[in-house]
Amino acid sequence: MRDSNARLLTDADVARFPNAAAVELMRAAVLAAESGELSAPARLHAADLTFTAGGTPQVFGFRAYHTRDTPHDDQAVVVWDASGRVRGIVIGGALGPLRTSALGALATQVLADPAAARLGLIGSGTQARAHALAVASVRELEAVTVYSRDPARREALAAELRCAGLPAVSAASAREVCENSNLLTLATNSAAPVIETGWIRPGTHVCTLGPKERNRHEFPADLAGMAALVVTDSPAQLAAYPGGHLFADAPVRSLGACLNDPPVRHAHDITVFLSVGLAGTEVLLADALLGVS
Repeated sequence: MRDSNARLLTDADVARFPNAAAVELMRAAVLAAESGELSAPARLHAADLTFTAGGTPQVFGFRAYHTRDTPHDDQAVVVWDASGRVRGIVIGGALGPLRTSALGALATQVLADPAAARLGLIGSGTQARAHALAVASVRELEAVTVYSRDPARREALAAELRCAGLPAVSAASAREVCENSNLLTLATNSAAPVIETGWIRPGTHVCTLGPKERNRHEFPADLAGMAALVVTDSPAQLAAYPGGHLFADAPVRSLGACLNDPPVRHAHDITVFLSVGLAGTEVLLADALLGVS
């Protein structure tokens, strides 16, 4: 058996990777997917596991995570180089939120009003925290307002973000968050809408990280009718949702197309980013981590 130089990285290694660098990696990955250089097929589900795979001529690999109800949600990302040797493996729970939040921050750069600087978070978990830090790495935030159903959890996240240097406070309601934000992120697992469209201020950019299927969705169905532009990082993955996605009858552009041809945005336009996690991006991010750790 030949010797292997494959490396194993953990959440501690992921935590050292700069958010701003992750955003730029996602920009390159989204453009590569748009041009066809990055292969990014829809998810595969088998034996209580979900796989996303992807690659470029230089690197390829897959991510695997389980769908069982267990105390831990570790994932594994395996990376091969162009010669066919395994370059390394990243395990743990931090790579996914870093990738997802970097895509969300990229979408904010492309779709949001350049002057928008008041971030609202509905949800107080790992994805909400990661998203706030990623957006803060590309835009100076004037305020961050957090709401979730558990008062202790929302205050804990606000306190954690304050320790990271962000002007964060907790709010008493989701409506309060919406009415005080022009960057609004939904980061819940809710199967029913957690906001009402009437709460959203004109000119707001909305990012939804949670459920978006027809039969379970964290945002209201009439949001599509209010939006001047609806965008996703992967139209193919969005279209592959079992039972269809909530905005299936509305025009949805790819984030890559918006990068190549930036949309005209008017002051009162509401824009929506449907985050689905472009396949292959976790492989490119893991590859970058393997190169610097």
